Amino acid sequence: MQIAQSTMNLQYRALDFSISKSVGHDGDGMATESMSLNVRYMEFTFQSSEFMQKNSDAQSALFHMIDHNDEMKDFLMGIETEGKLSLKDLGYEGKPILKLSPEEATTLISDGGFFSVENTARRGADFVLSGAGDDLDMLKAGREGIVRGFEEAEKLWGGKLPDIAYETQKRTLELIDEKIQSLGANALDLAA
Repeated sequence: MQIAQSTMNLQYRALDFSISKSVGHDGDGMATESMSLNVRYMEFTFQSSEFMQKNSDAQSALFHMIDHNDEMKDFLMGIETEGKLSLKDLGYEGKPILKLSPEEATTLISDGGFFSVENTARRGADFVLSGAGDDLDMLKAGREGIVRGFEEAEKLWGGKLPDIAYETQKRTLELIDEKIQSLGANALDLAA
């Protein structure tokens, strides 16, 4: 399903697969038993995690303006690599992050900026909400993915992220929890 956001070029991929076996019967021919396992929740959790991790990575880089590994440098330079999330995929089409002046970087993370707490949180929440719709299990999987994305960003950045990242995580989860509560469920019961 294509995410219904003009600023996002990400796609949600539902994965379904079946395992089948045949069982013989005397004089009756063959009967087929089939079972199906739907792994869309696991895939959605992974995609939500990756999406939020990259948003947090970009936000943290702006906050610190540091170099990191080659893959991270390419991402922050806006270089598109097949199979990898890019700044353009996030909807960012401005100057490459590593070429920003301190003033330009400050503008991007300030209120109203592309990587501000509210705008980054909305992108993360919108990804989950668009992909999950009113499916509580999918909302749970997406919420878990957001939490994992922040955990992965912490590992990548060597521990504690800047406060702006935690403010963003809090706001992202609030937006998702509002949707969960609007469906009559308790967000705390769905949290992992």
